[in-house]
Amino acid sequence: MKQTKLYHWHQQHKARLIEFGGWLMPVQYSSIIDEYWAVRKKAGLFDICHMGEITVIGDQAEKFLQQVMTNDVSVMAPGDCLYSLMCYDHGGIVDDLFINKISRHNYLLVVNAANTEKDYQYLMEQKSFYDVMLNDISESTSLISLQGPGARDIMVKLAGPEIAVLDYLHFAKGQVAGKPVTISRTGYTGELGYEIFYFAQPEPEPDTEKIWQSIIDQGAIPCGLGARDILRLEMKYSLYGNDIDQDTNPLKAGLDWAVKLEKDNFIGKTSLEQIKKAGLSRKLAGLTMQGRQIARHGFHIFNQDGKIVGQVTSGTFSPTLAKSICLGYIRLAEAALDNKLNIEIRGEKYPATIVKTPFVPSHVRD
Repeated sequence: MKQTKLYHWHQQHKARLIEFGGWLMPVQYSSIIDEYWAVRKKAGLFDICHMGEITVIGDQAEKFLQQVMTNDVSVMAPGDCLYSLMCYDHGGIVDDLFINKISRHNYLLVVNAANTEKDYQYLMEQKSFYDVMLNDISESTSLISLQGPGARDIMVKLAGPEIAVLDYLHFAKGQVAGKPVTISRTGYTGELGYEIFYFAQPEPEPDTEKIWQSIIDQGAIPCGLGARDILRLEMKYSLYGNDIDQDTNPLKAGLDWAVKLEKDNFIGKTSLEQIKKAGLSRKLAGLTMQGRQIARHGFHIFNQDGKIVGQVTSGTFSPTLAKSICLGYIRLAEAALDNKLNIEIRGEKYPATIVKTPFVPSHVRD
């Protein structure tokens, strides 16, 4: 298994480490619930060095990205971040990712860790007729995520007052712990947050630890994957491999806002137009359950007549709501708000209700 550039720090601080997407990652340091509340009420710090980074450089970089991305790259200005998807011809999702526009001919893609190699190969296969150069810089890139209502105060102390005016979905250059970094207003928790990129060759580990420790010294609480999964699910943020994959399309997953069918042709457009015209048969919906029983990936969802009408993709217990929540692809006729369904957990059926998502209000734009 791969190790992030903060692996030895995690070991020294007694983190519980697990395998995640081929990486050895901290799932928790103290308590998953304490770390969750640190993000919702204060500021939590996540090691996301496992994420992949791919640069797209060249005179036709924008034209190339317009062809492979579902969102409209042409609206981006330097310093902008844009969420998008890459799709196969049949409309299935290659990956969901963020695009950072550095300059007119220079873009940085931030992709899911387990998909980095696949994404890179997919992009290489599409670039034949474009004047662009691709480079997987994941090995020499460190990425740390600071999330929570206290994140701005910490970043201002470390990087200067100009960070206070950095808008959501924008990035800027700065310094943390005396190291040159790029700071973006993005995240995966629904809270005000920043992601700190450190680009170094060839051994960034010691500097990454200095940046990480300097943020903790200002009051951030280190958090693991356990808290992160609860936080992202409360926002209905899709997890690749659970909620979206090559067999699901963005329309079915409720990600149509990141698909600009009005722009010129892009990979998957024809199939997505046909899917939209035919109408969806299922959609990704949110459900709540009373109590602490958790509906896991793959569990069946039943209607009141006892017929299977869907399947759970992700589930957890929400500390904010004090009840279990889950996502699932549900037959459209049964997916109306407030509809009463049942989820089978270990042979027993438990009542569930379809609710509006996100489950918890977002504060990303605060």
